[in-house]
Amino acid sequence: MPLWPQFCGGAYTTRSANLDSESCINLFFESLDSSTNPKKGVLYGTPGLIPLVTVTDTICRGMFSHNGRHFAVVGSTLYELTLTGSGPTMTATATNRGSVTTDGRPVYFASNGDGGNQMAIVSNGKLYIFTLSTNVLSAAIVLPLTNAAGAIVFINGRFVLLEVNTLKLWFSALEDGATWNALDFFSRSQTSDRVVGMVVLHDQIKVFGTKTSEIFYNAGEADYPFLPYPGSIGQDGAVAAAGCTIIGETVVWLSKNEWDLVRVMSAGAGEAQVISTPAVEFALASYSTVTDVETLAYEQEGHPFVSFTFPTADVTWTYDVREKLWHQRARWNSSANTLHRWIARGTCAPGSQVTLVGDYNTGDLYILSMDRFDDNCARIKRVRRAPYLSTENQWLFLDQVELGLQAGVGTSVTPAPQVNLRISRDYATTFSASLPAAMGASGAVQTRAIWRRLGRVRSDQLVLEVSQTDAVRAVYGPGLWLRVTAGSEQL
Repeated sequence: MPLWPQFCGGAYTTRSANLDSESCINLFFESLDSSTNPKKGVLYGTPGLIPLVTVTDTICRGMFSHNGRHFAVVGSTLYELTLTGSGPTMTATATNRGSVTTDGRPVYFASNGDGGNQMAIVSNGKLYIFTLSTNVLSAAIVLPLTNAAGAIVFINGRFVLLEVNTLKLWFSALEDGATWNALDFFSRSQTSDRVVGMVVLHDQIKVFGTKTSEIFYNAGEADYPFLPYPGSIGQDGAVAAAGCTIIGETVVWLSKNEWDLVRVMSAGAGEAQVISTPAVEFALASYSTVTDVETLAYEQEGHPFVSFTFPTADVTWTYDVREKLWHQRARWNSSANTLHRWIARGTCAPGSQVTLVGDYNTGDLYILSMDRFDDNCARIKRVRRAPYLSTENQWLFLDQVELGLQAGVGTSVTPAPQVNLRISRDYATTFSASLPAAMGASGAVQTRAIWRRLGRVRSDQLVLEVSQTDAVRAVYGPGLWLRVTAGSEQL
């Protein structure tokens, strides 16, 4: 049977479902780079969550690793995590290191490491300093700011702090985040839109306003160290500080320009570029607000991922920097059969190829693992809705569909896993009932997921959707094999 490799891909649902209604939920695409392998692409299930430790507070607001120490702010408490073991069997104990005020929103971390033995935390508009050598968390630092403190970074021996709803950024004394002089600030002067967020890449600070962005660098002057880099003005600002992040050598952010166009941008050493598709931008435009955006960036098995969660919209979009494709992450409510925003909130990488994440709603902290197939025992729903099969308005009979997959993945808990197929014959407007097929008991690697005698369809209206809720490994590829018989009529 002919292989249809286009089944493996990303999410792309346009304004008109008649043209494209692709979705990819809790699955991500990987192209196979071997020049000698005729199989060119695969969909892998996104990682599950292994419980690491549970703390008494709820709502993870951020995580941070630096110089072998690991921290999480959950609710109003700063916890230090002491890790034992490695990989998916790692365990942890959480030590209460003090309290910060909370508004439920993400916190910002920065550290001067061995230079000053300090970790800075901005929470609910206030700055706190944790002394790494004594394990003492300060009260809120008295600052010369008029408005609340925002994002904080560390560069060239100084902490740099954003003052919200102003043009100002403040810099601390050398290697001392507890000391701030009323004259030690610099302002955006080349543009007039107020500062929203900032990140540090290499030896530069990329500062985002509401409509534009620019780069500042350390000019080496003691009294006025930071100056705007000539010619660095960009015409896209940021929606919110929590919508800006770094992944590898790339800045990624949810942007807004002077026409209030919201999209996702990236910038490395070269010019900024748009990485959101028209389909993603159509989705963003439909949300009642995007100002509550939160980012989570991590890298796993060669894929740098950046997730954008929109709490009010209850949706998470994830961009794969390697593949330049989008998919969605989601938590499944099995009783209501509804999908919601991804659980993960806050992340750090303690080493040994391990990524830790928090929970936006509970006091649970997790290991993010490709070898775990549920979210802390909650099942994950994975969905791939394929692109249209053809542009021809030809009737055909769908004799057989076979899904390429890794079979024989049953476990002692789920000995007979299944994958489900739904068919739409009307541009993804309505779908048939789910039709199950076996994925194979443990070791039954010759099992084939096949559906036969699926009826007559018009090829340009046909949409196939595969889903899985059983907690077993999900590997779909290199595509679908289709056997069809041409009909005798065109419309």
